[in-house]
Amino acid sequence: MRKTIIEFVRRYAIIAAASIYPFAGLAGTPVIYTDGSKPLFEMEVPDFWSLRTGGLRDLASPEQSDDFRDISRLFGMTPDAHEGIWVGVISPFGVTTLPEARAYLRDIGPFLVQDAAVEPPKARRINGLNASSLSGTGRREGRDVSFTVLAIDLPGARVAIAAVVIEAGADLAPIGDVNAMLASIQAVR
Repeated sequence: MRKTIIEFVRRYAIIAAASIYPFAGLAGTPVIYTDGSKPLFEMEVPDFWSLRTGGLRDLASPEQSDDFRDISRLFGMTPDAHEGIWVGVISPFGVTTLPEARAYLRDIGPFLVQDAAVEPPKARRINGLNASSLSGTGRREGRDVSFTVLAIDLPGARVAIAAVVIEAGADLAPIGDVNAMLASIQAVR
């Protein structure tokens, strides 16, 4: 009898934990993007997402292996339980305005997505900051993808650029997390 009660309690605890599990993804970990020792912006990375960071590096063009671009520190994030979704955030050196961000994206776009069909940019506001977004479709590493890029005008003549790339057929369950992550970007003052 005692063993039956313990087994019942154990099963009930698992069911209770499973019923609140969907709310666990609402929490996040704050991260701060810096340029050297100067903090530029912060954002929240949801629980159950992997964050990889990288410093200055060269990125080779997918079409021409001898065509390189310098890339600033990058935050790259993927959901742990879902493949085919990637979010990258960067604040490129020398990009100080939203028009410069659009020029930067035209230059670096082919490194991220090939054969891109892009919709016109849309004006946005993120946490009181001017922003611009554009969306489109294309191919990445031979796969069909859709993408959205968000450029946010930061104080101090800097811009944050976030890119979301989603492979065709990917499970879209993490899109709420992606939107919350992008909406959490705010300048460090």
